[in-house]
Amino acid sequence: MQEAQKPRILITNDDGVNSANMHALAGALSPYGEVFVFAPKSEQSGVSHAFTVRRGLQVEEAPSEAGYKVFSMDGTPADCTKFALGHFASYGLEVTAGHGPGAFDVCFSGVNVGENSGVSSLYSGTVAGAREAALWGVPGIALSLRGMNASLLPVAIDFAVKIVEKRLFENIPAGVFWNVNFPKATAETFKGFKATRMALGMFTDHYSHDGGLWQLDGDKLWDEQPVDSDDYLLNQGYATVTPHRIDQTDEKSLKKINEMIAGGEW
Repeated sequence: MQEAQKPRILITNDDGVNSANMHALAGALSPYGEVFVFAPKSEQSGVSHAFTVRRGLQVEEAPSEAGYKVFSMDGTPADCTKFALGHFASYGLEVTAGHGPGAFDVCFSGVNVGENSGVSSLYSGTVAGAREAALWGVPGIALSLRGMNASLLPVAIDFAVKIVEKRLFENIPAGVFWNVNFPKATAETFKGFKATRMALGMFTDHYSHDGGLWQLDGDKLWDEQPVDSDDYLLNQGYATVTPHRIDQTDEKSLKKINEMIAGGEW
């Protein structure tokens, strides 16, 4: 019986090409597939789905002896995924010998420092890296750790390894990507995984004025969110797996607008 071909894995992030978390993920996945990292040259947190159109992008191969290829780009996470899937997958890099084309089977974005649950996902460059993959028809998975510590980094990496080893990414339908967040917890207090919906509660945004500048601050009302939402369950110590759709059409509103058009409202 012929052994199944190892998957081709794309990894990006918004913490930058030197992120220790990202390299830990890439190294762990290398035995299970052909891993390529395309990551921003510098941190790109909070850039959402911005991409570069009015200037050229510099792409450079970074030294790597860890069993995977690393490319640095002076762009956003969406740029990195777009270039990898839209160019590299079809043509390789003309400027770099030995890196031929080939379709990617799955894209991981992360592992991010800081949560990207609820409305944070709308602002997140990490989530945009996975969303861009879904736009190209490639299963995308964003991975984020709540808080600045990496106590659950091994859990997040083990999750990604199982996704690849068992080819669970094949369960992600076209036009969908997963947003996965890990809580502030230790291995002992971690409660496991929950499939969740996206919380819609906004931040308690406020601005302070200091030295002629306005500084944004705020937090989420974690416990005031629906009990089946990612924000609420993340705050309870669960890792949350939230499927997001590319199609953002609101069907109820679409019906109402059609009724207004048919009724001659404009």
